Amino acid sequence: MITCVGPIFLDRVIKIDRFPDKPIKLVASGLETRLGGPAPVASFAIKSLGGEAEFIGRFGSDDAAEYLKSEFLENDISIQKSIFVDDAQSSQSHIFEDSEGERMLAVYNEKKLTNNKTLPVFNFSSAQSYLVDTNWIEAAHFVAVKSKKNKINCVVDLDNFSNSNLVEEVVNSASHPIFSEIGLNRYTNNMPIIDALRSLYQNNQKFYAVTLGSKGVYWIEDGNVFHCNSPKIKVKETNGAGDVFHGAFAKFIKTKTAQEAIELATAAASLKCTRIGGIKTLPSYDEVIEFSKQIKPSKQI
Repeated sequence: MITCVGPIFLDRVIKIDRFPDKPIKLVASGLETRLGGPAPVASFAIKSLGGEAEFIGRFGSDDAAEYLKSEFLENDISIQKSIFVDDAQSSQSHIFEDSEGERMLAVYNEKKLTNNKTLPVFNFSSAQSYLVDTNWIEAAHFVAVKSKKNKINCVVDLDNFSNSNLVEEVVNSASHPIFSEIGLNRYTNNMPIIDALRSLYQNNQKFYAVTLGSKGVYWIEDGNVFHCNSPKIKVKETNGAGDVFHGAFAKFIKTKTAQEAIELATAAASLKCTRIGGIKTLPSYDEVIEFSKQIKPSKQI
């Protein structure tokens, strides 16, 4: 079982032809309502790839929360261990997406949810592994530290976070910290990517990775830096691609090498970029295995 832990959002995706150069009134070409958030989308990706997943988050008590809960129920993903907050509005993201699949977003976090410091009950048995989002830093910290103590996998999504002692402990404790480019720059004060990975490894000798979208993935393992290229694809939508990568990596790292897991996760995220539709169009295991044949073997730097 892979437990995905983090905030959950109701995403409102607004389609536009292009981003304006200055503030103007735009006519949208489409509007969609979706389930969103790094950890919840990752749980759906794991399920789509044939893995067993559950989600732990903080839910409000409005109509949006009922919609979000119904999506998990429909896909047989348990949310029973989540925190349910009375009289709280669901957190939301408003995402503007252009015809090239690029996006801008504004996030609203309901304070009644984020101020609720209750931690769920977690399981740290040997068959368990975790994927955590640092945007719920108290939960991410607790899970990362306990996972290290119990010697189980903990994949961390390190994208939009504020540097703190808790984040540093998460990075040092988790078995597989995965930064976005922005996250790595923030954490290492804008060090060049390869230098940053080597610096992290020198401080704590274990796996670290950074995802760079169309520029692929760099990671360090056993002191060596590797690079996996992203395949050339026709991008239709980038929203959720990183979440799919993390979910796929968490699924495949249970049974495969880091290189195999990264290449398969890259295939899964790339496939997601060729499709429109959020969790409704996630790739299957067979699709990822077939598409991964287009991924060039990773190279040591």
